Amino acid sequence: MTRSQIALVLHALALIGALVVLVPRLTAINGPSGFLLSLAFHWIAFCIPVIAIHVWNRDGGQTFSERLAWRDWFVPILLLVQVGMVFLAALVPYTALLTTHGAMLAAAVAVFNGPLMEASWRGGFLTAFHNRPSLGFALAYLLGTASCLPFALSQNLNFPGGWPMLLAGVALPGLLWSWIAWRTGSVFYSSIAHVLTNILSFWVLFNANGFVTPHP
Repeated sequence: MTRSQIALVLHALALIGALVVLVPRLTAINGPSGFLLSLAFHWIAFCIPVIAIHVWNRDGGQTFSERLAWRDWFVPILLLVQVGMVFLAALVPYTALLTTHGAMLAAAVAVFNGPLMEASWRGGFLTAFHNRPSLGFALAYLLGTASCLPFALSQNLNFPGGWPMLLAGVALPGLLWSWIAWRTGSVFYSSIAHVLTNILSFWVLFNANGFVTPHP
C-alpha cells in the first residue's frame, strides 16, 4: 500500500479505538447527549478530514456524480427496495413510539450523517484505493462497519432489537452501498439511501430513548 493508503487505514483504526473508549463513557453521563456527541466526534475526527484530504477535488467530481451508465439503471430501484425493507423491519413494529419531534430530529441528524459517512468511508477508500479497488472495497466495508459497532457499547440507551439488529442494520445495507459505490464510482445514490435509512432507524431510536420531549 502507498503512504496515503496506509495513513487512511490507520486513521480509521484510530477512530474505531477512540469510539470504543468514548461511546460508553459519554453515554454513561447522558445516553442521548452522549450518543449525539459520539456521532459528531465521528464526523469531525474522521469524516470531514478524510473528505478534505482524499476526496475533495480528487477525481473531477465523479465521486458525487448522479450520472448512471445504462447498465446501472436498476440502482435507484434496488436502493428503494432496500429502504422499503428497513421501513418494514425497523420502523413498522414500533409505530406506537413515533412522534413528529422524533422524526424532525432524526431527519436533522440523518441529513448530515448519511452524506458524511458515504463520502468519507466509501468515497474516501474508493478514491484512495483507485489502483487496488478490491482491497479498497474490503477495507471500506470492514472498517466502516466496525466504526459503527462501538455504539453497541452505549450506556443508558435501548437499541430496539438489541445488538443483533444494530449489527444487521449496519452490515447489510453497508454491503449493498459499498457494492453500488464501487460499481458506479459514485456515492450519490448510496448517500440518499443512507439518509433515508438513518431517518427510519434514528426515528425509532430517538423516540424509544427520550431524545426529544414532545410539546403538549
